[in-house]
Amino acid sequence: MKDTSSLAEMLYDRIREAPPYSWFPSPPELIELMIEEAQLVSGMYALEPTAGDGLLAEAMVRAGAIVDVIEINPLLQQLLFQKGFNLVGSDFLTTEPQRRYSRILANPPFSTPHIKGVDLDIVQRAYNLFLANSGRLVSVVSNSMNVRADPRSQAFRAFLKRTSAKLIELPLEIFWGSDRPVTVESYLVVIDKK
Repeated sequence: MKDTSSLAEMLYDRIREAPPYSWFPSPPELIELMIEEAQLVSGMYALEPTAGDGLLAEAMVRAGAIVDVIEINPLLQQLLFQKGFNLVGSDFLTTEPQRRYSRILANPPFSTPHIKGVDLDIVQRAYNLFLANSGRLVSVVSNSMNVRADPRSQAFRAFLKRTSAKLIELPLEIFWGSDRPVTVESYLVVIDKK
């Protein structure tokens, strides 16, 4: 990856000032767990559909994966481009797949100004349209999937059951090591596509 420290600082400052702000960078402890659960193999095609600043994608590259990224925020897109990533889309919810990936790793927003629970949509879209057969999806999701009784949350729980998803409860303080520390109830979802 390219050295982009001064550009990164400028972009981070601009991003922090721009509301609404739903980007929570992946902290090192979470990245390490996600990489471990993904079981990446050198030369494997992988996708980060909500790439943010690229920290998770960089770890995927270090593990030997060939990584494509998608990111909706134009400032973060600039940063990803400067880091040398292959940007294959801007909005994951509307991007059409160019290929199927052996691994998909995501730390998606839990909501946007227009969509509560967007993380559920991102996980299902990634699994259905972007994940190759025999592929593995590893994503952070909000605990809201467990507490909401709306049809969307119920459908997501049924999806997890149908796909035999593994759920790992994350520590409340998992995001304290992030550039934007926050306490949040969340899970890591691991799904193998058969």
